[in-house]
Amino acid sequence: MNIVVDTNILVSAVLWKGPPFQALKIILEMHSLVQSQSTIEEFEKVIRREKFRKILEKSGGTPETLIETLILESKFYAISRRSAAKAKRIKIEDKEDAIFLELALEAKAPIVVSGDKHLLDLKEVSQIKFVSAKEFLALQGEFLKLTPV
Repeated sequence: MNIVVDTNILVSAVLWKGPPFQALKIILEMHSLVQSQSTIEEFEKVIRREKFRKILEKSGGTPETLIETLILESKFYAISRRSAAKAKRIKIEDKEDAIFLELALEAKAPIVVSGDKHLLDLKEVSQIKFVSAKEFLALQGEFLKLTPV
């Protein structure tokens, strides 16, 4: 299943342990992480911030390594005019967050894992659920209970 993960969750997942890290690990192992040019550019802009660079240096990582790894681990989608137009019709308080909705629409991703209040407030749009990392982990637990062994 294609899953969109917003920048907030991605940055948290690569810098610290916890629910975002666990969610990303599951997505990479069991699902497909999807990206667009816009979502990669946003991640690159954020991960290059000085406050994150210092954290990365302590662990021996670099923004370049993280960006390259994200690109290699992701499935890419070009956003069509149709998906962009559909996303524009949906009211999002922070218009910059529309890139994640566009990607979910384009990739037919049923879930967007987010740490952003504006996206989480959407709850569900066009059969796309907007969930926190903790909610995603709970959903995975429910899914596993339903899967026969």
